[in-house]
Amino acid sequence: MADPEQRLWNVLLVFAGLLTAFVPAYFAYDLYARGPTPEKYVELSKFSAIDPLKDLSILGDRVTLSLQVAGQAINNLVIVKGFLRNAGRTPIVPSDYHERLSVNVERPWKIVAVENGDIIGVPFRWTRVSDTRFEADPALLNPGDFVSANVYLTNTRFEAQSTPDKQPEAQVEWRVRITNLRGFSIAPSLLERLQARSFFAIVRLSGWSLIFTIIGAALFQAVYLHLLSRARFLRQWTWRAIVLVVGASLLSFAAAESSATYIFGAPLAPFESVDHWRNSPWIALHVVLLVLLYLRARSIHP
Repeated sequence: MADPEQRLWNVLLVFAGLLTAFVPAYFAYDLYARGPTPEKYVELSKFSAIDPLKDLSILGDRVTLSLQVAGQAINNLVIVKGFLRNAGRTPIVPSDYHERLSVNVERPWKIVAVENGDIIGVPFRWTRVSDTRFEADPALLNPGDFVSANVYLTNTRFEAQSTPDKQPEAQVEWRVRITNLRGFSIAPSLLERLQARSFFAIVRLSGWSLIFTIIGAALFQAVYLHLLSRARFLRQWTWRAIVLVVGASLLSFAAAESSATYIFGAPLAPFESVDHWRNSPWIALHVVLLVLLYLRARSIHP
């Protein structure tokens, strides 16, 4: 009859085998469920409208705005910038388009022009359909490719006597119909990306904090192995000994990284205060375990 330790290893091996087989099985099922055409993902980044009148309004009656764009005389102009990126893993080819990419507005707004933005990307050819709609010719978008566009709008009911703050806000709607594209996904901000990926733990290392973490973790781990050996926890490589070594290694890096945060601060946000609830517990646990291991080792080898 197998001893308890051998049964534990057998359970762990079975669990590891099931986990290893689950990933490719789920991947194959996911591909089958999506059908022959891979799902597409397009991120849309919207930016606040730029209204030159608001910046010039401080001058009052001393400023008279008169513009002529594409042969059209206008007395107000609003600029809306858009940024689209193929966030999927498959290219979007011209044959995937069932409805062209378009920008649309509601009255009283009128689209004066649409041009590719100053950010280098895939150049689209924009065509006027109506005063409230412009369309782009279908173009290839490889994974990671992006499109930048500037939409120039004018308010057909603009009154020169009214202040810019009382003008209705320009709302630009982006539309497209692409095979296996559910719709645009709104691109998260940088802070939202960091928060989504951080969960509970956030590790940001660079420069001296990275060097300190590596050297400190190696030093802590060496001390743990020495004390574990003197405390007679590593006489045989049983499952308990392996768990202790792995746990000591993880705690060594956690304590070293938390200490680096207190010493050097957060490299991406130098004025950010240290989160004590995320950093101090690892240092406290590290100190307590070192003291306990030292006392046990000293009682065995006085």
